[in-house]
Amino acid sequence: MSTDGERLMRLRQMAGMVLDARLQDLRREREAQEAIRQKIAALNAVPVEDGLALSAAAQAYLAYDGWAARRRAELNLQLAERTAACLQAEAEARRAFGRKAVTDRITPKP
Repeated sequence: MSTDGERLMRLRQMAGMVLDARLQDLRREREAQEAIRQKIAALNAVPVEDGLALSAAAQAYLAYDGWAARRRAELNLQLAERTAACLQAEAEARRAFGRKAVTDRITPKP
């Protein structure tokens, strides 16, 4: 049978593993969020077509602008979903950090 000290040490180790996993989840969510932001920024850069007549360039711009607006709306929805997931992951990471801090305090020092 293990002693209370050994069980607390195992609990401390598990709390550390959970914290590491939650921080990894948070990092992945933030990276996904940043990737979407970069896609939105890329849509804001209007492509320039050299050599087109003014009317053809205007038509190309209008076609691109319509497509970009729809794509931007889709990406903004994805960004909102990723932001919500990021906030959830952040809350879980905070909770895991708190649990790790408590187990660090109550575990006997080696």
